[in-house]
Amino acid sequence: MKKHNNNIFSSFKNLIHFFKKNEIVTSAEEKKRLWNTVVQTATYNNRRKKYRIYTAVATAAALSGAFLWFEIAHTVQNEDKLNTVVAQMSVPKQSSDIIIMVSDSNEIHIDKDTAVVNYSGSGEITINNQAIATKKPTRKKEPISYNQIIVPGGKRTMLTLSDSTKIWINAGSRVIFPQQFDEKQRKIYVEGEAYLEVAKNAQKPFIVETPAKFDIRVLGTSFNVCTYSELNYATVVLAEGKIELQGENKQQKVMAPNQLVQIDVTGAMGEIIEVDAHEYTSWTKGLLVLNSQPFTEVLKRLEIYFGVSIKTDEKFNPKISGELELKDQLEDILTGLQNILPYHYSVNEKGVYEISPN
Repeated sequence: MKKHNNNIFSSFKNLIHFFKKNEIVTSAEEKKRLWNTVVQTATYNNRRKKYRIYTAVATAAALSGAFLWFEIAHTVQNEDKLNTVVAQMSVPKQSSDIIIMVSDSNEIHIDKDTAVVNYSGSGEITINNQAIATKKPTRKKEPISYNQIIVPGGKRTMLTLSDSTKIWINAGSRVIFPQQFDEKQRKIYVEGEAYLEVAKNAQKPFIVETPAKFDIRVLGTSFNVCTYSELNYATVVLAEGKIELQGENKQQKVMAPNQLVQIDVTGAMGEIIEVDAHEYTSWTKGLLVLNSQPFTEVLKRLEIYFGVSIKTDEKFNPKISGELELKDQLEDILTGLQNILPYHYSVNEKGVYEISPN
């Protein structure tokens, strides 16, 4: 197991070094190839135990007495940097399912478009109302055990942490979190996009670490964090309460409701901008709200959400406003937009959507 984790860590370090050195954004096809390379490099002989949650019938059968037992494998001392843990955690093969990794060798696949995952304060886990039994801590000061949720394109997950904090996880995202928090602080890792409603606890600050060279520190508030690498920048939008951004070189910004801060690839923070937070959190309700957004930006959001590649003429970039239903198929959305924009689209043999103005 130790050798396996070292292989993963080494693979991730090489990839991260490559991206930082070249500062490029890969295509969906290239990202898939790189993902598979990491997984293949880290492959080991122990066969993964996989559990799949299918229909209500299967769920009911499981609830009647079938419990899944897991041994938590990812443990770290409380003072360790969570980003270090992230680099050491194993990477599942790319899948169209929502994946919940409870340990290094045990993962749960959910083949539905959405999932509701709850962690109780006493350590119990339920997934779509199905109880999942786990081994509970036996010592008060034992190392923290981390779980992770990976949400693929076109799907979303709602997660409740052990402190009652609620997290809506968008498509193409990954969240790493402890099954139970320690006594001093609450710390998680978000990669992609998530909206958080943090449970208030003045004695235990809540910290969100990201891959975008900044952290978020809160006591109790609601905010959206977006760190998709495809966008070349990250954003934080505050809906309620107050948060403090902590970046590199001791950068700090304190935000109030309906404010946005953009962070570039170097970690530099932009000025605070007044916005309507609803436009940035509407995805949690299955909507993409547009307010005079350039067409290319809309396509990029659709590309990320559905996990596909979309190519278009950058010169064809009108601004559009309205709402898009994310529960619809991508083809239906693109066809609907043709009612207001003069373009046509096709899908080539590689599955790439090609958009051209009329």
